[in-house]
Amino acid sequence: METIVLKEYDQLHIRAKRDAGNHTVTLEDALALQRIVMEDEPVFKWGYKKLTAQHWVGTISLKGLNIEILPKLYGHVSTDSLRIVLMRMITVSHQAPAVREMPGMAWMRKDSLIEMLIGTYLGVLETYVKEGLQHSYQTVSQNINRVKGKILFGKQFSRNVLDPAKFWCSYSKFTADNDVNRFMKVCLHQMDILTRDSQNKRRIKYLLPAFDRISLISKEQALARPIVFHSANHRAAEAYRYGLLFLKNIFSTLSAGNTAISMMLFNMNELYELFIYRVAKIVYGSHTAYQMRGNYLLARDTDGRKYVGLRPDIAIKTATGELDIIDTKWKIPKRFAKESDAYQMNAYSSSIQNVGRVFLLYPHVENQDMVGDYHFAGLGGRTRTLKIRTVNLLDVLDWKKFIRDFKDIFV
Repeated sequence: METIVLKEYDQLHIRAKRDAGNHTVTLEDALALQRIVMEDEPVFKWGYKKLTAQHWVGTISLKGLNIEILPKLYGHVSTDSLRIVLMRMITVSHQAPAVREMPGMAWMRKDSLIEMLIGTYLGVLETYVKEGLQHSYQTVSQNINRVKGKILFGKQFSRNVLDPAKFWCSYSKFTADNDVNRFMKVCLHQMDILTRDSQNKRRIKYLLPAFDRISLISKEQALARPIVFHSANHRAAEAYRYGLLFLKNIFSTLSAGNTAISMMLFNMNELYELFIYRVAKIVYGSHTAYQMRGNYLLARDTDGRKYVGLRPDIAIKTATGELDIIDTKWKIPKRFAKESDAYQMNAYSSSIQNVGRVFLLYPHVENQDMVGDYHFAGLGGRTRTLKIRTVNLLDVLDWKKFIRDFKDIFV
């Protein structure tokens, strides 16, 4: 399978023949890609003999071609490093906020994002299997030769009239064939279908026999049965989170000419916002709130009814009881913050109670002149502070350093 690696807003050229090395696809490929729409937005924008990738990152596979879209970071960054940065953003964003360390680099030496995710899941699942599959009590309804539990009289009279030696019974059975392990098994089967990595193939082949006695359900059934974790089944929680990330983000559809497409795509704006929130949660714990509700920009004079809700991305309660408001912006300003971003922060600063500081947080940019401390000009009263900062996402390659630098942003 040919592979094309793009960054956000890179272009695909449309020609008569496919040429992965020159980012060239056929018209048939382009028509299929044009029909991919996420959250009512096209993943590629159509132009004259070209398609332009938008703010969606991840992988798209169609007949004989894999397209990988990676985030665009400042400076010359290798493809391998971009994959690792993106994978770490995805795993942190979708894991529990208590995560304090990232896995080592060895497992990330894969040539595609999907293979990285599969490899991560397999590593966590191997630990789970080594400790033994989780057992639980399950209610079983069965036609058996002796009474066990309670008789289901409705079924007994309707189905065993001619066979009085049989009993339809309902009873509890302590078994590994439960929702948790069924979920793990369907993940393994789905990954076995998608993976092309020989090491991942071998690991899946090694793990599948552990689930021989577990019922195989569909991906749709697995996603329709959310699992609640508690003290009795918490060992499976981490593997479940990785598996859920995989199943929820693998889509199948039919495009132009009945071309089958498999996708795993993430909105980079939302991913950056959620990633920064998760990191803030790691650093500041329960003092951190996501998309805090209950604040409004306007109140009507006659009855106090409120309008125009304000929902800042992240709010952190400081030791003084004031709030630090953080708004993430996945963009690279050319000279200075956009006026609309400044207006938004002014609204947060003036209309949300107990706000101490507001932060605009961009990814690392070439023009660091805009980074600094500002205040909103007013007609007197308290000084309202705006701090513009950037975060270098390449530092996630050294997770401990990244956490240290993240703390320094909000000193």
